[in-house]
Amino acid sequence: MKTYNYKMTIIMPSYNNGQYIRQAIDSILEQEVDFSYQIIITDDCSQDDSPQIIKEYAEKYPDKILALYSDKNCRLFRNVLKALEKMNSEYFCVLDPDDYWTDKRRLQKAVDFLDQHLDYTIYATNEYKLFNDGSIEVYHNYQKITTKTSTYTDYLKGKAVLSNTPSSTYRNIYFENRIPDEYLRLIGTRFEEMFRADSARNLIHLKRGKAYFVNECIGCARYHGKGLASSLLEYERAITSAYANVAFFEFFGREDEADYIRIIKGLYITAVRCYLQMIISDKIPIMTEQYQEYFKTVMEWLQEHQASKEVIRIPFSLERFSEMTHRKTILWGTGLAANRMISQYHIPIHQDTFFVDNDSQKQGKEFMGRLIKDPEALRSERDALLIIASSYYEEIIEQIKKQNLCTEDRIINIYDYRRYGI
Repeated sequence: MKTYNYKMTIIMPSYNNGQYIRQAIDSILEQEVDFSYQIIITDDCSQDDSPQIIKEYAEKYPDKILALYSDKNCRLFRNVLKALEKMNSEYFCVLDPDDYWTDKRRLQKAVDFLDQHLDYTIYATNEYKLFNDGSIEVYHNYQKITTKTSTYTDYLKGKAVLSNTPSSTYRNIYFENRIPDEYLRLIGTRFEEMFRADSARNLIHLKRGKAYFVNECIGCARYHGKGLASSLLEYERAITSAYANVAFFEFFGREDEADYIRIIKGLYITAVRCYLQMIISDKIPIMTEQYQEYFKTVMEWLQEHQASKEVIRIPFSLERFSEMTHRKTILWGTGLAANRMISQYHIPIHQDTFFVDNDSQKQGKEFMGRLIKDPEALRSERDALLIIASSYYEEIIEQIKKQNLCTEDRIINIYDYRRYGI
């Protein structure tokens, strides 16, 4: 049996959280425990007073605190990796410098349970969300759960009860000897960032044992809009989770494909729905390249792995969809279905918007207060977006291609959303 230098390691990855880090460190030092522990603080080249505060604590508690500094920003995954390389303990957990513990026996409870239940690799609890105005709310609203055991199979079936960074403790069964090569190979890859936080840590350890959840709040996670999770928009959170599950599928050897298809497809559709709902506020920023890449990767993964070979796709850039609020729009479709879809998807009708229809009897008349024109009018509108809101979309797209009325990259086919339940 391996001998460790410490029973517990608390990892604190630091970056520009000088205003909070004292409270975080103090909440560790105030823990009431009967075992040895080490705090490893890795500062990722903070530009505030974090390094000075960390140095102060490290000098005051040299037997408890190991401080590691960077001369350049290496981002969270590699910042945590530095601590994992130094860690020499039977158990470990992570506490971000803007969070803190309120239960002084938080660590003791975790160690007591894991010592007595060797088939468990995770001990998890609940926590509070702390907002800028000082208000708090319970993070996981599990009113009917007191305790819960979860397995990796439960995760795949959507039944696992896990926790977040400040509330999770792990048996050091994956990093106990050295950092595995499969983990190191993530450095510099497109999936590196998906292994920087609690979701990946949870699954890595859930693959090697069970998780035990206790529904009691042991601390506070700040929701100040600057954290990795609290700063995300709803659609960003959903598509990031979908992208992360693509990464997990690849990392774990491409096992359990059917379950991952269901998980990723559900998150993908949720992300699209959330994005479309936000567009109506006209406050949503243009989607960044990062999230465009997430959507593209997830869509391509679903196309490749969908068991039924059904094409799960959004046939145009969602960023372009958001441009409807700022660019001229032309709509093809003048029936009841078009009226319903324009309302359902909140398609903007601008002052210069017009409709097109092949029916010569409709041309020259108005629909929803805008003029109906012959499709030939599209030729002179090279910068406008063409939104197809007609059940005859297949014939319309074929006509557009055959007559070269509009470039394909300007077409938004609303019926593609309806086909996939979005």
